[in-house]
Amino acid sequence: MMQWRIGKSPWFAVLLLLSFAGCEYVRPTLNQPLETWNPTGGYRFTNVAPPESDNSDSFLFVAAFSGGGTRASTLAFGALRELALQEIVWEGKRKRLLDELDLIHALSGGTFTGGYYALYRDRIFHDFEYRFLRKNWENELKARVFKSPSNWIRLWSPYFGRAHLMSELLNEALFDHKTYADLAALHQRPMLIIHASDMATLARFEFTQFQFDIICSDLSQLPIADASAASAALPLVLSPISLKNYANNCKYEVPAWLEEAKRRGKIGGQRANELLSYTDVKKRPYIHLLDGGLSDNLALRGIIENSGLQGGFEKLLVAAGVKNIKKFVILTVNAETSPDVMEFRSDHVPVISKAMSSLVDIPINRYSFDTTTLIKMGVEKWRTELQLKPRPPGGPFAEDADIYFINASLNEIEDPDERISMMKIPTTLYLTDDQIDRLVTTAAKLIRNDKEFQRLMKDIKAPDIPAPSERTSESQPVGAEAQPK
Repeated sequence: MMQWRIGKSPWFAVLLLLSFAGCEYVRPTLNQPLETWNPTGGYRFTNVAPPESDNSDSFLFVAAFSGGGTRASTLAFGALRELALQEIVWEGKRKRLLDELDLIHALSGGTFTGGYYALYRDRIFHDFEYRFLRKNWENELKARVFKSPSNWIRLWSPYFGRAHLMSELLNEALFDHKTYADLAALHQRPMLIIHASDMATLARFEFTQFQFDIICSDLSQLPIADASAASAALPLVLSPISLKNYANNCKYEVPAWLEEAKRRGKIGGQRANELLSYTDVKKRPYIHLLDGGLSDNLALRGIIENSGLQGGFEKLLVAAGVKNIKKFVILTVNAETSPDVMEFRSDHVPVISKAMSSLVDIPINRYSFDTTTLIKMGVEKWRTELQLKPRPPGGPFAEDADIYFINASLNEIEDPDERISMMKIPTTLYLTDDQIDRLVTTAAKLIRNDKEFQRLMKDIKAPDIPAPSERTSESQPVGAEAQPK
């Protein structure tokens, strides 16, 4: 009798309805299928900023924005601000160093800044601080999780998680529902490459049409907020974001150089195997993505791995369609922290939060050290080759070409007390105004104090710009205006 009453109870019907609504009807499909593969179409480096634009191929400038929450976003913002203040004369034109920025690799916290600049360029100096940096995004996200009954229902679904709420928040409050089609329609550099980590292989998953070609998906329809949320999906804090694999449905043909890279082995071979794994849709019908920092927290391995894929650094540049490079600059903006051994002096068993933090930080930090070492070795090797080898016909470099690696890393702060203080700024989605101000100033100092940056500016005979300590508090990039915080 009691069982019948429960079965006939209106509350039981409500629960059934909610359970049903919380599962099947809350099933987002983030990525759309690609009808027909076009090897030259979509969001690719060869399709942004034609050579005759103000941004010249002869000055090739790549920036990498690391992960690290709002700390990383702010350091990247400070770096962009400093580049906008650095005036140069290149090919007879007076411009800012920032105007020559060609490519941004970004992940996690770096994607908020990188994505906003790629979309809106100098507008970032007008409104990014009050739209993002000085806003409490942690409270915004918590409110959506804990204070919205409709979201409680959606979060019951096995297809919907906290990262989807983060994407919705980014769509509404930062990226204005812009998609990769909007980004491609600008036809301007810098190109933005956001990467997340494939949960199955821990490989980098890049949000470019080349990567989406392999899964026969149309990147142009994807909101930039979805890529940013996937790249920031730190385990336990945010849920993974899943993509559908449509491989073998768009007449995609695996490039011969990708098959060749697989046979060669080494770094290029490993990357080729990771990419080709998506072609087996039976084994990989879905792709689950986590924080990009798990596979490359410096956003630098794309340069290394893609060089390996193409069979060499110069072949990578040839494939990108750039020619007559005189200056090639790589800037890393690294907000990575280091462990504080003083926190582990007690003989008590560390609490679960510290253990979980170390579980993430230890592999990221050690992997980042290896990445930095690899890129420095690579730059030295490429520079030596430029000096010793004659330039082949059709090669990407000019006769007098040079390569520069600028390391704007918190770990490069000279004063030990200041370095410790800056590296203790937490990896969160909210910082105080004082922390933000200090990070912006630190980014400027790191760039200006870097020996490679100084060598670059000397080599191009850039106009003398006042040091950060000599500037007034009102100093801003050209066109920037004060905005409410």
